[in-house]
Amino acid sequence: MEVIDGHVHIGRRHLPLAQINEILARAGADRAVIFADPESSDIPDDNRYVLEAVEVSDHIPYFYIGGNAYSTKRPFPELPDPQVLEPYKGIKWHCWFTPGHDFGGTRLGMSSDQVEVALTEPRMRSLMDKVREMDIPVNFEEHFDITVRFAEIYSDVNIIIPHMGGLNGGTERILDALRYKDNVYYDVSLAGLSPSLVKSMGAEKFICGSDHPYGSPSWTIDRIKNMNIDDEEKEAILAGNVLRLSGLA
Repeated sequence: MEVIDGHVHIGRRHLPLAQINEILARAGADRAVIFADPESSDIPDDNRYVLEAVEVSDHIPYFYIGGNAYSTKRPFPELPDPQVLEPYKGIKWHCWFTPGHDFGGTRLGMSSDQVEVALTEPRMRSLMDKVREMDIPVNFEEHFDITVRFAEIYSDVNIIIPHMGGLNGGTERILDALRYKDNVYYDVSLAGLSPSLVKSMGAEKFICGSDHPYGSPSWTIDRIKNMNIDDEEKEAILAGNVLRLSGLA
């Protein structure tokens, strides 16, 4: 069965493609969804590097929007022009509104009215119109309140929540809030996926991902392969779901 790591960072300076390919090969991954290094000093250049990488590999490119979650530095003065998305198969959205991960109960620092304005201002809507037109997913990492409202406003956009919500306010909170949203999926990087959760929610909801270099592709892939679920469910989690959402099935 094909194996795709759905959450891998690469960077021209710190996470070069050759190194990534070696790690993925040792883990038994055929390819990966790749996006820029969140700690890069030049994320726009690393977005270009992602496209260079897919010219010489079968990896799946996502456009990175956001910055380092441990600083207030952002690589763009405003959201990018929607046309820049055209060579990519998805978006990695990483702490654009809130420069800091939400581990659960973190104070947002924005009122509900401010959240509404941020998520519906014209440039944001234009960007999401392009996402709909291209039918690509958004791997979305933000504060819990923003995540939930984003899923509600853009209910016709496919959203992948990384770490099963662990950095979007906590897995339990995210699942309680979004479990029954048809447009919400979960990558399992740095998170605990169980056979019972696969059975209750459906294998089509989950995506194999390691969050390399912060997580281990080998550990993530082996855990799914050894899980007590059907082979068809493993195939969906290991590759089928991310291919479908990225328009490559």
